[in-house]
Amino acid sequence: MLAVLSITAPIFLLIALGYIAVKTRLMPQDAIPGLGRFVIYFALPALMFSTISNMDFKEVIEPNYLAVYALGSLFALLSGIALHKFLLRKSLVESGVKGIGMSIPNSAFIGFPILMQVFDSPITQAFALAIMVENIVILPLALIIIESGRRKEGENSGNIWLPVLSRITRNPLIIAIAAGLFCSSLSIQMPAMVNEALSMLARASAPTALFVIGASLMGTQIRGNIYSIGTVVAGKLLLHPLLVALVLWFWPPFDPRLELAVMIIAAMPMMSVFPIIGGNYGFRSTCASMLLITTVLSFVTITLLLSVLT
Repeated sequence: MLAVLSITAPIFLLIALGYIAVKTRLMPQDAIPGLGRFVIYFALPALMFSTISNMDFKEVIEPNYLAVYALGSLFALLSGIALHKFLLRKSLVESGVKGIGMSIPNSAFIGFPILMQVFDSPITQAFALAIMVENIVILPLALIIIESGRRKEGENSGNIWLPVLSRITRNPLIIAIAAGLFCSSLSIQMPAMVNEALSMLARASAPTALFVIGASLMGTQIRGNIYSIGTVVAGKLLLHPLLVALVLWFWPPFDPRLELAVMIIAAMPMMSVFPIIGGNYGFRSTCASMLLITTVLSFVTITLLLSVLT
């Protein structure tokens, strides 16, 4: 257990540091969105591009990992929607929002730093594949379901697809992956000075991401129905990794490192922009409450999971 705590404790200490920095006003809260954009638009894309572009193209894509993660996440999304729509009698819009909370983890800000702690060498491939599944499959499907629930009678279905496609094509992480795959397929090598600059940016990604998570939680209050919040929290921290584990159980074995990585990614709390997505449909405060509770409880659930798996 001490070995596992040596992995998870530094992660959550950095999250706590971000929270304390804003709480004590050492860091102004209005500076945090800028730090978040630095991670999403510069540090993580630099990491993903530099790693993928230097890999053998045939080794970048692992179909088994993609299938296991996509199926497990899809089952979590549909389970979340079905639970809230048919059992709890919520609208399709609200059910879709909560389904997102149960099926899309915080791969970028918490998942990747934990992967870096668990594995001796960076396993960027697993992170990149997870980002692809989340942003090309799960999130677009969820947004289409949500938008179909709020679509007015006779509204053109193109009004659903266009914003989703725009979101995918403008995602800096997806752009970095695509650029990395392009360079890898053509064996294009970046100049040494460019590689060094990318490496410097990449090294800043994990600690800055964790700091941003903690700082973003400052000021969040728990609002909303506790039972409704609890179903999403349990769905993300328990149901999602269990469904991925179930798919993995029946799937033919593949790289053990990637098998472990897919379980770790699925066990992360929901993505940090969840309240922003929920806010577009009138659920910002409830989604923020879910994010706060899930992030705090994930210290326990991730520690227990790693103690079992490692």
